[in-house]
Amino acid sequence: MTQIPSLTQQQLELLRIAKKNSVEELRLSYEFPVLDDDEPPIGHPPFIQELIDHHFIQVQVKGTSLRASEFQQENWTEYCDEIDYPTQADWDRWRQRFISQLGEGFESLMMPGKRLGQFTKVWIREISLRAVQPSSL
Repeated sequence: MTQIPSLTQQQLELLRIAKKNSVEELRLSYEFPVLDDDEPPIGHPPFIQELIDHHFIQVQVKGTSLRASEFQQENWTEYCDEIDYPTQADWDRWRQRFISQLGEGFESLMMPGKRLGQFTKVWIREISLRAVQPSSL
C-alpha cells in the first residue's frame, strides 16, 4: 500500500506551481541566516528538502551569495509605499513590526539593524526546480 505523506500548505503550493510549470525549470531564491561568514549552509530548508526526499521535485543549485536580505528590502519598500520621505521613526516602527512577524528559531540572526536602511546580511541561494513525474504504479 502506498503511503501519502502529509504536506504543509507551503509545500503543496510549491508543488502546485512546479507542476503547473512542468515544461520549464522554475527559478526561485531563498535566504538563510549567516551562521559562518566563510561557508554557506549545506542543504535546503526543511520544507523543500522533504519534497526532494519524497521525490516530488528535483532541485539544482544555481548559485549562493552573501548579500543584504532581499525579503527585508521588499517588505520595507511595501511599508514605505505611501510614505514620501521615510524617517528613522518610520524605520523603527517597521523594524518592530517585522521582528514581531519572525518565526521561531533564527529571529536574532534575521533582525534588521537599528539604523535606517540597515538590512540583515544573509546567504541567498538561487535554485531551479522541476516537478518529478510519478512513475507508473
